[in-house]
Amino acid sequence: MKKTLVCSGVAAVLALFTMPAYSAALLIAKATEVAPKSGWAGYDAGTTGGSKATSANIYQVRNKQQLVDAIKNGGDSAKIIQVIGTLDISEGAPYRSVADQKSRSQIPLTANTTLIGTDKNAKIVNGSLVVSKVNNVIIRNLYLETPVDVAPKFESGDGWNAEWDSLTISESEHVWVDHVTFSDGSFTDDQYGKKDGWKYVQHDGMLDIKKGSDYITVSHSHFNQHDKTMLIGHSDSNKSQDAGKLRVTLHNNLFEDVTQRVPRVRFGRVHAYNNLYLGDITRPVYPYLYSFGIGKEGGVLSEKNYFSVNGATDGCELVKSFTGTLFKDSGSVLNNAGMTLSGKCSFSSALPQPPYSYNPVEPGKLPNLVKANAGVGKI
Repeated sequence: MKKTLVCSGVAAVLALFTMPAYSAALLIAKATEVAPKSGWAGYDAGTTGGSKATSANIYQVRNKQQLVDAIKNGGDSAKIIQVIGTLDISEGAPYRSVADQKSRSQIPLTANTTLIGTDKNAKIVNGSLVVSKVNNVIIRNLYLETPVDVAPKFESGDGWNAEWDSLTISESEHVWVDHVTFSDGSFTDDQYGKKDGWKYVQHDGMLDIKKGSDYITVSHSHFNQHDKTMLIGHSDSNKSQDAGKLRVTLHNNLFEDVTQRVPRVRFGRVHAYNNLYLGDITRPVYPYLYSFGIGKEGGVLSEKNYFSVNGATDGCELVKSFTGTLFKDSGSVLNNAGMTLSGKCSFSSALPQPPYSYNPVEPGKLPNLVKANAGVGKI
């Protein structure tokens, strides 16, 4: 009798991990929420994701295959996909080449999707989420570990460069990224080797927003331990597709020990308010270089952010021009004092206020407020 019970129990557990991702119970009520109107994702038509999903299009996924099945089964219908535990996109089989990593590591999401972790243990590792040519997507309450490129490309004069981001948003509109933790995790930059005399770089970016994507909000997320963090607008030559778009709101995020590109902007208009930036210019790994990179025809409106950056004394150390000229700050703090730009840098402040309503708190409240609420498990 005992043997029968044990076998039955094992079979039940195995079934959880092998059954198709058919409709299931809603485990987290916040899966039905829509993007708030305090950012670009909530503007115009808004971002509703899968909030209107019928019971037949609510899924629970515990592995890559179930995730792929849920995306396929739901198609472009409103759907809620709930992530339980760790999803290893490599399925335990290391990538062998560029072609292998390209074919197996990317998870393309479809329109009208809410992808949400059920608790603090919801993780996606060894893979990339891709939002491409689709609209109305919500990604919440997940830990995304930066992919490791198994075959970086060597570029003369620049060294080894990696591909694969944790999340790419391309040619898509109305996307809300909320309470997501991005981290290099188990493989940090100090573990890079050398090849042909150059550092063998195996990380690319955490979040790329490009190719005319628009109406994006990134909120209450934690970006931790990374070099090239966030890219908005991928090329100086992509004006025809990007101009007038790439409108992105960043608010209540924690950027901790990230070196640069927070974000790096071309053509887009970024509104960054109530974010917390923690860094150290002298760190041996992930040293702070700058936060806002202003590229070709890009602009950043910064409001009431808090910067705690060891070694920084001037706002010009937080903003770097890559031929861009549009930057304006109002009410931000650098190391417990008002952030000001000295004569070392010069920007035009000709940036309009966004058309949506928002109520930023005073920056002095951000160290406690943002730490308590940013990232996976704090939804």
